[in-house]
Amino acid sequence: MNGELRMSLRKWGYRFYKEPGWAVVWYLTTGTLCAVTCLILSRAGYLPWDDVTALLLGFFVPIVTYSFKEAMGWYEYTRRYGSYAVSERYLELATEYVEKERWDDALEYLNPVLFDMPDHLRALYYSAVCREHLGEREKAIEQISKYLREKPDDIEAQRLLSRVSRTQEKQAA
Repeated sequence: MNGELRMSLRKWGYRFYKEPGWAVVWYLTTGTLCAVTCLILSRAGYLPWDDVTALLLGFFVPIVTYSFKEAMGWYEYTRRYGSYAVSERYLELATEYVEKERWDDALEYLNPVLFDMPDHLRALYYSAVCREHLGEREKAIEQISKYLREKPDDIEAQRLLSRVSRTQEKQAA
């Protein structure tokens, strides 16, 4: 239970981090809290500013800092280093299994990668390939479609999608 809760919180945090709407709410909330804190410190005499300056600086300094961080991509690698290193190793193992056509074994390593990083493009592609060979066509179509939303010019992925779609249509008929 505790492991499930921890993983769901990690997945929720990743989605929160990646979805722009939630990021805006987070930045505005922290900016407001900083503004109120600066106002309180200014009125208590700890900061040499008037009320308007304290509010403006308190609000805009965190917003500008966050915006700069997002624009430059800071902290992304260090924040996710632990899961990144494990995920890259899992992806290497999965790639080896795909080359050996051991589809079940490859999926055992791809699933945790996609759980931690649902937008990992190579993992999405290889998972769709494995699912095609295992006959899980609906899941393969879902994953390759998600991949193609990010890389619409990938010819191999387009071929995979058309191949899986045709096979599914034949089985439905």
